[in-house]
Amino acid sequence: MRGELVAIDLETTGLDPQADRILEFGGVRIVDGEIVEEYNTLINPGCSIPPYITHLTGITDEDVADAPILRDVHRKIHQFIKDVPVIAHNVSFDLSFLRANGLAPNNLPVDTYELASILLPSAVRYNLNSLTMDAGIQLDYAHRALHDARATAKLYWYLWEKALTLPTAILNEIAETALHLKIPAARFFTSAIEEQTARNIATQTKTPHNTFFSLYNKGTSTLQPTPTPQTIVQDEIVDLLGEHSPLAKTMPDYEHRPQQIDMAKAVASAFNRGEHLLVEAGTGTGKSIAYLMPAALWALQNGQRVVISTGTINLQEQLLNNDIPLVKAALGHDELRAAVMKGRSNYLCPRRLETVRRRKPTNIEEWRLLAKILVWLLEDQSGDKNGISLRGLAEHSVWQRLSAEDEGCTMEQCAKMGGICPFFKARKAAEAAHILIVNHALLVSDAASDNHVLPEYDYVIIDEAHDFEAAVTSGMSYRIDEAALRRRIADLGDLSNGLLGAVAKAGQQYLPDRKAQKLIAYMQDMVAASQSMRVVVQKLYQAVYHFLVEEEVARSAEYTITHRLTPQNRQKTAFQQIQRIWVKLEEYLSTLHDALGQLINAIQRMEEATEQQRDNLLNSIAATMRYFEMVYEELHQFFIEPDSNMVYWIAFNSDPKQASLQSAPLHIGPLVENYLWEKKRSVVLTSATLQTANSFEYIQQRLYAEHIQAIDVGSPFDYRQSTLVYLPSDIPEPNDRQGKYQKMLERAIIELATALGGRIMVLFTSYSHLRQTAQAVGPRLALGDIEIFTQSDGTSREALLDGFQETERAVLLGTRSFWQGVDIPGDSLSGLIMARLPFAVPSDPIFAARSETYTNSFSTFAVPDAILRFRQGFGRLIRRKTDKGVFVIFDKRVLTKNYGNQFLESLPDCEIRQGPLSALPEAAAQWLQLGENVRSE
Repeated sequence: MRGELVAIDLETTGLDPQADRILEFGGVRIVDGEIVEEYNTLINPGCSIPPYITHLTGITDEDVADAPILRDVHRKIHQFIKDVPVIAHNVSFDLSFLRANGLAPNNLPVDTYELASILLPSAVRYNLNSLTMDAGIQLDYAHRALHDARATAKLYWYLWEKALTLPTAILNEIAETALHLKIPAARFFTSAIEEQTARNIATQTKTPHNTFFSLYNKGTSTLQPTPTPQTIVQDEIVDLLGEHSPLAKTMPDYEHRPQQIDMAKAVASAFNRGEHLLVEAGTGTGKSIAYLMPAALWALQNGQRVVISTGTINLQEQLLNNDIPLVKAALGHDELRAAVMKGRSNYLCPRRLETVRRRKPTNIEEWRLLAKILVWLLEDQSGDKNGISLRGLAEHSVWQRLSAEDEGCTMEQCAKMGGICPFFKARKAAEAAHILIVNHALLVSDAASDNHVLPEYDYVIIDEAHDFEAAVTSGMSYRIDEAALRRRIADLGDLSNGLLGAVAKAGQQYLPDRKAQKLIAYMQDMVAASQSMRVVVQKLYQAVYHFLVEEEVARSAEYTITHRLTPQNRQKTAFQQIQRIWVKLEEYLSTLHDALGQLINAIQRMEEATEQQRDNLLNSIAATMRYFEMVYEELHQFFIEPDSNMVYWIAFNSDPKQASLQSAPLHIGPLVENYLWEKKRSVVLTSATLQTANSFEYIQQRLYAEHIQAIDVGSPFDYRQSTLVYLPSDIPEPNDRQGKYQKMLERAIIELATALGGRIMVLFTSYSHLRQTAQAVGPRLALGDIEIFTQSDGTSREALLDGFQETERAVLLGTRSFWQGVDIPGDSLSGLIMARLPFAVPSDPIFAARSETYTNSFSTFAVPDAILRFRQGFGRLIRRKTDKGVFVIFDKRVLTKNYGNQFLESLPDCEIRQGPLSALPEAAAQWLQLGENVRSE
């Protein structure tokens, strides 16, 4: 929209417009994109400002002590806003506070957050700071009202100009549905169409779905195995990896690594003999090249693909973009082909997309994601979910229904679409690939499935195998929440909308009047039943909430609360009430299944409809039936007949009334044994961290791999010269209730960062501990001109890592994903603090259930599990032979507990010192040979 608009931003004492107060108002008036007026004022809230708000905004009680109260500036704000459209980033928040105070009651809301999520479909983050940075907009003093209002105004105009570049047909499609659903953003898109017309840049050509997708390249053929496999000659491995090898000439930073050659020969031997193998290859081995070289040789010689399974996208990208091209060049085989294959849900289905476009979205979530996808496909024709940024459960749920996650879909049906289906293209590329890269969850779930995504294979290499159990567990987990279930029921629609509306329209068009009337009457009953079904779903989750209340776990919290179902609490009265309601819902699900089956019969009788029209309706109904069958099966097990190899729990975040029902495998060992050890000819598992207490016993036991050979090829790094492990001896244990531990941790971060000029990373085991620490050390580090990068502000991992490495004096605070897969070589990272030993949370449902299967669970399960994570965390520090660093274990339990020595013994041969915290900065500086003044308290 052009003309006069007002961009605003508020700072408040909290998130509740009824209970919290406005602290600051900032507004800018723009006319045709130019800022013409500004208004800014602090406001005395009449109450103390919470500390976390002061940390976020910098506004203190002293700042507002002499500021006007809202009543005194109410008229000025009203006159500034007037009745023009109001722009804000997450506009519902700002308007909720204004309207609670009698301001902007009827102004049209314009949300840059929503517009950006559509017009910038590949943005990594949608917070104001990230978006303005991506758009090249300078944002000073983030989280102050006027500065954020200016940034919002500039971001709005950037988005407006982006909208004007879209094809008019796409704008029309987005606008028409928004108008039908009465979405405020409709005004923005209709205005863009009017502007295109005024500028004479409108294009009226309809955009068919097949123009969105690139065509399949038919130039490659399926891999054909040779009749008799040829073994890999061990001397060839040495020739390919040695000091005078083609790899040495090809690889810019080549280093001769005996450990790499030993590993490559072991992998080659396993393939030659058809055996399984576990290989621990320490950091610096170059293990990806070590297994890729024999894998490529085997695939090229024998026409048999080798599957590489990874735990992270980062490693997949490294293999595809860096390592495999190096191997290809070293071998001199241009015909070596590699591909990545993902699960069906990662690929957009053109048929399903066209079905939704034809019948129109039925709710705002579906509209928003469809609009985003239409814009995205103009920029990226891959149809791969990795290229689009999905927000929250709602968008992921809608994507699932538009994806190729349709077990009724066959390669033959995909082929009928002329080779544009993204899943079809990926599968064809996989069939032609010598090296096929997948993730851990897909590897096992596909092997256990009757409808395989992956082409046939017998040779597998599982990298990042330390995370294999966790990744497969996550991939085979289920989650069903009320909002998603009710949304899927609502998607059935009525006689004019949704799936039922599409069937009704087809019936009226292609059936004789009498049969059409009979079908409509039948479907009216289905509509009524679906509405009643939604009420029963609501009652079911209300009963779940009452069960949580009875169990005394229904409380608000900043973190996720989980409550595991056990044989004992299943006997409680409140749970039995859930079961009674579930029996009613079961009846509805069964009736719905039968009714959808009747619709299939009716559609098959629509002989005048085209085959494509019938197929589209039949496929939509079949997919809906499969979803509700899955819900029936999962919830029946959840409430009535639990599977002995599954763990069941209820989870919620801040609101226990918004709980989700979740389940996961208790053990994946039987699956691995059945589908990998027994079915595949050769499986190699590798990681830098497979051992605990210098033994493979723990991971072998978890993966049912006790019978498999395991080797440790070591690491080429000299840790005795490169790494100082410092153990502060005068700190309390982490469970200290006096606050001394936390204060000393903050002191350690500040003093070590000061001594090293930043360049340190701190690993946490919980977000709440990270946030608490970030709030405390951030302002004090800033005084020393040291910038802090922290997961607590919602910035993506990639952006945090880039910012940390590009900033000369910086500290990085991370948790979870930062314990593994992070590669920061050189001087960018010189210090690593581990805030606590990474024990799993005892109340975690999966961990608790698995613990119960051990006689002495702490020593035989909890400690080895933590040691693997501990070793992964340590591995972030030294990434190259020339790196040097200091590793601080800020957990006294390594010194005071019997198990502490197991953690220390799991480390390579480092220089280990104990000493007071006050000596840490100087010890670190001397170790790194820095000639800086060391500050100590």
